[in-house]
Amino acid sequence: MSDTNEKIDLRGLTCPEPVIRTKKTLDKADVTSVVALVDDDVCVNNLQRLANSLKAGFAVKDENGYFQITINKDGKTSNTNQSPEPGADKASKNGSSNEVGTVVFLTKDTLGEGDADFSRTLVNLFLQTAFDSGQRPRAILMANTGVKLMAKDSQALKVLNDFKAEGVEVLACGLCLDYYKIKEQVAVEQITNMFAICEYLFAADRVLTP
Repeated sequence: MSDTNEKIDLRGLTCPEPVIRTKKTLDKADVTSVVALVDDDVCVNNLQRLANSLKAGFAVKDENGYFQITINKDGKTSNTNQSPEPGADKASKNGSSNEVGTVVFLTKDTLGEGDADFSRTLVNLFLQTAFDSGQRPRAILMANTGVKLMAKDSQALKVLNDFKAEGVEVLACGLCLDYYKIKEQVAVEQITNMFAICEYLFAADRVLTP
């Protein structure tokens, strides 16, 4: 069976569906590359993460209204126009081996089930204490009400940005951001999907869910 390139139109779909469909197509033994059409910057970002995780080549071309993404299994990157390139993954700057593979998964904007305001203060205190003590996890992932920690008025936003500046991946579920109507407050490169969250959690050496 000869090697093939496959084109899939994912426009109008919301994540994680574009990522899942692209991964299934790439999993076909005879497919060497996939050309995916998407109409959302977040989808571009999430497909780039998928390509990086597979060590595949990635290119994106702005087609004035939608994006054409090419993912090559052989790792080669085509010379198509790569602007814009939202959400290019940054390599982790963490050097300590005892920090590699640790993921913090926040599914609430509180710590515990007590008084709501006090519990929000506690989750901020937890993050600030972890940062001040030198802890640098591989990623901090947020889902459900945990994504509210990324809102502009969140008291935890500063420390999350401090973690990001230190090379920690700070990512929030796009579906959850949509549901709580704060997606526009979050940088596109920090919006992820449940497929990517699952990949982080299953690959992690240790998952903390305070």
